[in-house]
Amino acid sequence: IVGPSGTGKELVAQAIGMSRYIAFDIEAGAFAGEFAESYFPLNLSALSPTLIESELFGHRHGAYTGALEDRQGWLEVCPPLGSVFLDEIGEMALTAQVRLLRVLEERSVTRIGGEAAIPVDVRVLAASNKDLLAAVSRGEFRRDLYYRLKVVEMALPPLRERRHDIPLLIEHYVAQLTRDRRGARFEGVSAEAM
Repeated sequence: IVGPSGTGKELVAQAIGMSRYIAFDIEAGAFAGEFAESYFPLNLSALSPTLIESELFGHRHGAYTGALEDRQGWLEVCPPLGSVFLDEIGEMALTAQVRLLRVLEERSVTRIGGEAAIPVDVRVLAASNKDLLAAVSRGEFRRDLYYRLKVVEMALPPLRERRHDIPLLIEHYVAQLTRDRRGARFEGVSAEAM
């Protein structure tokens, strides 16, 4: 899922990740599907490279300083057909990219410091506000991982290119703000303000 910051990449990932299947109902203007409870978001830009690998792949006791016990990673914890959302995938270090590619190709994960391959059945969703193809050409992102992740690409344009969404967003947020406030009324937005 690609697009500038603030375009709703995480909301789209959440809608996809929390469903077993998903469809967009054009008449209703909404997503529909059968929903699951196994969605694990991970913001890679907020984690150090070492912590990213530990969070995703898990580790064995003693694999590194501070690894005091065996720990499962998100890819192992996620139940079959569940989803792991990797936000800001462009921030992932090349070493972690290699490990992730191996998981996607072999459908198994090996914990840091471990030897056993643990089978996984997980859907990986990824998002970036960076141009990953440009990062590939600069050697900052693996070409093989880029194409492995790009099975389906959703490009989300910025709101300035979706001005027709503004009235819907205003309606949504006003309803949210007034829902729990007794006596709160909202008469609407004037055409001039809109």
